[in-house]
Amino acid sequence: MHYLTAAELDLCAHVRAMCACNQLRRATRGMTALYESALAPSGLKVTQLPILVGLGSGGDLSVSTLADALALDRTTLTRNLKVLEGRGLIRTSESDDDARVRMVSLTLDGADVLATALEHWEEMQLVVEERFGRERLSALYGELEALGDVVEA
Repeated sequence: MHYLTAAELDLCAHVRAMCACNQLRRATRGMTALYESALAPSGLKVTQLPILVGLGSGGDLSVSTLADALALDRTTLTRNLKVLEGRGLIRTSESDDDARVRMVSLTLDGADVLATALEHWEEMQLVVEERFGRERLSALYGELEALGDVVEA
């Protein structure tokens, strides 16, 4: 039994087919599942990898700087940092310059886990590039960046 008008049913069909948010979320769920399976041997979640990558490549960073670099709100980042710190992969401390500023550092164990995760990430990245095409993937990155710029404006 339908409670919607014909126009509303048509709009529902249009949403199913054309909603940018739904299409991106569908693709994201699939990509997340692929990379989660690839990263499983390292024990990292796909949401944790960028944090360790940021610290591995950027060195010690303040929570605010890291949040900005990852385009995450501080609350989400802090929740993830607690998990990583609990595993001994990162450490947080007061800044030498300002005790109000929390600094985040990669530990030796964190660097080891990151190295393993990067190997698995690289393998999956090659699979994705082979399946989708390197040029198409590169074009997609550009389009996603442009889309992000538009929605942030």
